[in-house]
Amino acid sequence: MYLRYGVYDSPIPASFIRSLPLNIPPNNPPFSPRRCTDGGQCMTIVITSEIGQGVTGIALRGTLKPKNMEGAGSLDVVVKLAFDAEQRDSLKSEYEFYRHLKLKGVNRGITPTIGFFDDIEGSACAIVMLYAGVPISTLDPGCMLTTSD
Repeated sequence: MYLRYGVYDSPIPASFIRSLPLNIPPNNPPFSPRRCTDGGQCMTIVITSEIGQGVTGIALRGTLKPKNMEGAGSLDVVVKLAFDAEQRDSLKSEYEFYRHLKLKGVNRGITPTIGFFDDIEGSACAIVMLYAGVPISTLDPGCMLTTSD
């Protein structure tokens, strides 16, 4: 993960590993976190702006590019980063909640998650999700949303 916004321009990326499984299908082999070694499972994320800060950390916008996947396009993503123990626990619970909803077949109205990752140095964790637009909190207070929005 590279930071490239404002005063940030990291020449060396921060490395994260997938630390929780993406899905909960039955008969799935046990999940084991591992470093990316073959390139096929690796991706690069370039963080381009900060969206906001909250109780569970910082929300950042970026671009994800799978490595070694010829012709694969990039994706607009949101990376939610948490640093202290309380934020990390909260972010992990949020991810588990998304997984639970997916298991129950709830897909509508929920931004698809790409995964939960831990910094290899153990100082941060992140949820990577597809970018779904501006946060509701930034909309005009007079704006009315319907249940289909």
